Amino acid sequence: MPQNILAWAVIAVIALWCVFHLTGRRTAAGKITLPPGTGLIITGAVLWSLPLLWSPRPDWQLNALPKVFALWGMVAFYVLLLCTTSCRRLRSRWLTILVIAALLQAFHALWQLKDFAELPRGRPYGSFQQANVLASFLATGLTCALWLFLQQGKRLRRMICGAALFVIPAVMVFLQSRAGNIGAILATVLLLSLAVTHKKKQAALAVLIMAAGTGTGLFWLYYGHLFFPFFTPAIKESSTLSRWNMVKLTWQMIKLHPLAGSGYGSFEAVYGALAKMTGTGLDNDTIHYPHNEMLYAWAEGGLTAVCGVLLMVGGVFRRLWSAGGARFTGVALLLPIAVHMNLEYPLYQSATHGLTIIMLLVVCGAASARNKEERQNLPILWRSATVLIPVAVLTFMVTGLQTQQQLTRIEQQGLLPFVFNQQAVTDSLLNPYSQSGRIDFDQHVALLVRFNQTHDLALLETFSDWAEDYLQVHNDPSVYASLLMILRAQHLPSAERICQEAKGRWQSDPRFICDQ
Repeated sequence: MPQNILAWAVIAVIALWCVFHLTGRRTAAGKITLPPGTGLIITGAVLWSLPLLWSPRPDWQLNALPKVFALWGMVAFYVLLLCTTSCRRLRSRWLTILVIAALLQAFHALWQLKDFAELPRGRPYGSFQQANVLASFLATGLTCALWLFLQQGKRLRRMICGAALFVIPAVMVFLQSRAGNIGAILATVLLLSLAVTHKKKQAALAVLIMAAGTGTGLFWLYYGHLFFPFFTPAIKESSTLSRWNMVKLTWQMIKLHPLAGSGYGSFEAVYGALAKMTGTGLDNDTIHYPHNEMLYAWAEGGLTAVCGVLLMVGGVFRRLWSAGGARFTGVALLLPIAVHMNLEYPLYQSATHGLTIIMLLVVCGAASARNKEERQNLPILWRSATVLIPVAVLTFMVTGLQTQQQLTRIEQQGLLPFVFNQQAVTDSLLNPYSQSGRIDFDQHVALLVRFNQTHDLALLETFSDWAEDYLQVHNDPSVYASLLMILRAQHLPSAERICQEAKGRWQSDPRFICDQ
């Protein structure tokens, strides 16, 4: 799904509008003072990014580069919104947008239930491709709806929020997401505790509506099969032990390099090597992330990255508690995604979640101050850059969308276009840089398919060289298995080493039976 590409394209369009709005106003040349907390967030982002410079391997640096670019894109977008919008005056309107977006995702998830048997573990995922990511977005929408419902605003808005308070809890029951439920419960309790003293009737009605939605969801989850035989409750396997093992192994990574970290972009490879050395093994094909943002920063970037994260968090609280800040209401609105960031990795799966955080943070405080008496002429290079950057991002994402869709079609055809005419297919991709890792992987897997037809041994040599390099950064049992078959067929001594590496990671995989 092109979810992230589309989200970044939307960010670029909004940024472009903001740039024209900023440079087009006569007062835009006035001196701008950013609101409290912004400096801490920017400084934190600098510290968080620095470990990229001393990551020990170029391929690890390249692997980490997208997340660093993404952070700075979000920071720049956040500052731009502070300079061009009225911030807290937009609160009701922007929260309403998020409520409507969450409602649309909830209805999409309900629609997916008609194909219940095809859903992974029977859990819908909306347009996010992952049930927990959908759950944290719905929890955010629920929190926004609750706050708006308690304000007694316009009738239509209250009706929309009332519908969200019923529908979203019902859908979240089907998702069975601990991260989503924890975030929703904590945020709801916090908002209700703030409103219980002076908005008792609205709070009681909101609780009643949410309870009705939750009850409806539970009824259909456990008794829906009586009405629709194809529908059976999803069985969600507990992953508590797996998560605890992940935390313990990540802590071992941290103890190996507590000050400097193992290097940005290294987590997957180093974690896999530790899983082999300790005999823990990998529960999944691979693990990209320790399901906790602070542990991730510390494991890869050391104390420098940890300080960066703490400064950014401090900047958020500084904004919430500054003049005009939303304080505990802002905490409640940010809680669902914040909880998810400490239990999984939503921002790496969904740029929409990053956009949501920025929207919430913008409306939870004051805008930038502009001193009209101190006029300054913006340099033409600066004005050109502020226009060209969002245009470049938008162009990159639009062409990247074509590339993404084309690659999806190729993969659905079993990579045959790459097998028969790789150069022509590659030339047809408008923006190969947007999917460079995916293209590289598909092209080399296609070599194996081509070998089955041509029996050209040079293809196997090319694949082997690539696979050795690929496995220095990633864990992939299929790549290990293919490489092992090639090395064994060529009677190379390195086959035993590769087998032992794979066996240590995936201990029960029958493809990895090694000589003792």
